[in-house]
Parts: sequence; C-alpha cells; structure tokens
Amino acid sequence: MQRRLIASVLLGHYLSAFTALGIPLYLPRILADLAPDTPGWAIGVLFVLPTLCTALAAPLWGRWADRNGCRISLLRAHAGLFAGFLLAGFSPNLGVFVLALIIQGTFGGAMAASNAYLSTQFKGGDLSRALNWTQYSARLAMISGPILLGLLTSQGLGINLYSWLAWLPLLAFVLVLPLPNDTPRHALDRKKPEALSELPADMTRLLAVQFLFSFAMVVTFPYFMPFGEQLGIGSDTLIGVLYSLPHVVYLLALPWVHKHPGNLLLPGLALLAVSNALQFWSVQAEPLFALRLLSGAGMLLSFVGLHRCLSQRSRQGSAGRLFGWFDSSGKWAGTAAGVTAAVVSQACGIASPFLVACLAALAALVIARPLLMTSREIPA
Repeated sequence: MQRRLIASVLLGHYLSAFTALGIPLYLPRILADLAPDTPGWAIGVLFVLPTLCTALAAPLWGRWADRNGCRISLLRAHAGLFAGFLLAGFSPNLGVFVLALIIQGTFGGAMAASNAYLSTQFKGGDLSRALNWTQYSARLAMISGPILLGLLTSQGLGINLYSWLAWLPLLAFVLVLPLPNDTPRHALDRKKPEALSELPADMTRLLAVQFLFSFAMVVTFPYFMPFGEQLGIGSDTLIGVLYSLPHVVYLLALPWVHKHPGNLLLPGLALLAVSNALQFWSVQAEPLFALRLLSGAGMLLSFVGLHRCLSQRSRQGSAGRLFGWFDSSGKWAGTAAGVTAAVVSQACGIASPFLVACLAALAALVIARPLLMTSREIPA
C-alpha cells in the first residue's frame, strides 16, 4: 500500500512539474505567436508571474490544508494547474493569457502539496526519503521537460501546446483521487497549541537556509548561456549539457546518498560555495565539466540535508503550513535571484552571479550550523 501511495504521489508530481517547468523556456516563442507586439521586458515579467503567485499563495493554502486535509489540497493543486493551462491554451489575447498564468501560480503548487500529504503518511527517515524523491521527480522534469517540449515546438506547436499539456495535471489528479485521506487539524486531539509555535526561531532559521540555498542555485541560471559563450563554448547543445549536469548528478547519486545515516547539509553547502567560486574564477572552458559535477554534488547533499531537517520538524496537524512556508521561501528566493542576476551581471560582468551564489551558500552554511545541533534533539 505504501509503495502504491508514494508511486502515485511521485508520478502525479512529475506530471505536474513536467507541465509547469518545461514550458517557460519557450515563452518568448509562444508570446510571439499570441501577441507579436509584446515588449521584451514583458517576457521577463510573465516568466516570474506564476512563481510570484505561488510564493504569495503557498502559506495560505498551507493553512487551508491543515484545516481541510492535505490530500484535498493536493487535488486542488493538480486541478488548479489543469485549469490554468487549459485556459492558457485557448487564450484569444494576452490579457486572458496573463489571467491563466495567475491561476496557474495561485491555485497550483504541487511540490508543497505533495510534500505536505506525504508528511501525513510517513514519518522520520521514511519521510526524509520521500521528500528526496519528490525533488528527484522535479529534477527529472527539469531535464526531460525542455527537451521533449522543444521537439513539439519545433513541429510548429505554439499557444495550443498549453491545452495539450493541461491533460498531464488532470492525469495527476486522477492518480491521487483513490489515495487515503489524512486527518485535518479540526479532527485532531488539540491538547497542545500549534506545533510550529514550539520552535519559532528554529523554523525561521530553516526557512532562511532554504531561501539562501535556493537563491544560490537559481541566481546562476539566467546568464549561464552567455557565461559559457564567454569561455569560448560555441555549441548551444554543449552549454545545455553543462547546465543540466548538476541535475543529472542528483538523479544518479540519490540512491547512494540515501544510505548515509548523518546529515550532509553543511558539506553540501560547502561544496556548492567552492564550486561556484571556482566557476567565477574560471577563464577556460575545460574545467567546467568537473565544476558542474561538483555543483551537482553540493546540490544533492544540501537537498538531502534540508529534507532531513524538515522531516524532523513535521508535526501532525501543521504539515500544510510547514511545507507551504518552505515552498514559498524557495519561490521568493527564485524571484529575488532572477532580479539579482540581472543587476549584478550588468554591473559586474557575466560571471558575477557565481560569486553571489558562493556568498549565499556560505551564509546558508553559517546559519545552518545551529540548525543541525537542534535537529539531534528533535525525535525523528
């Protein structure tokens, strides 16, 4: 039963993540098809619009999930993504398309909803491993989505691609539908006050580490292609491969890291800081392959460590709010990273986002040290 449950949740999350993460890369082409006169700055705004909506809505949906059930909230997330993509696919103009993106971001949020539901079904080490696998499905979607959707856009599919993709979160909805309900907050024995209020400073520290870690990962993304060209890499395909390498490391090495009993968050953040510093100082393309692998190792260990800390703080009746804030922190970090990358790359050069990522990872490392000390005191 547990295997069927986690398989359904993970497959559903992959389908929704494939839908949401795969298509933004082709937004300029889709806008050229829908509204050819759209100014260039509008592309960047629309690119982050769903992320901003998710960042704002995730904590509210988390509270709603705690009151009404995390399974219902997960169904809501898949249905919201279906509705947003279906409306986008039939948009007659830019205004309706913007509304569709707002619906997608506000009513979606499958990552937080999937993790919150899993936390009602698994505890301790089992939950930590389940969280690692939801991140695995997200990494898989980030690699497979752009590739497969690129094949479709090359066949001439434009705005109507959204209506085709809408059926994937609908399938995810169907997969989750037969899964068992969790017990919402109003049905629990509430002898104690809210669980999160027991560790307010500790949770603030965890969210700060999540923000800085997510920021460090995302800030190097927008200008990675010109960075590769600056190092003399003339092939877009090779640049794409180098960009994807950290995600490939996660996919291949996660089963091995699962076996390690300790928390590897601090070594992971250290590796991430070192790899970004070395990429900032790189003047040749040859070392980049090894440095991207090093970044992948840092990303993997950091994710696994964060998920272990998160699973140790999950409490019955407050999972929705916990994972809602955790997801919202990552979304705000991604938005801030995009703006920061644009500013520092213009002011300090194309390689400067790597230095910013290094500093963010080091700050996360400093903040995370006390977090691991308190983790030993919290029962898994």
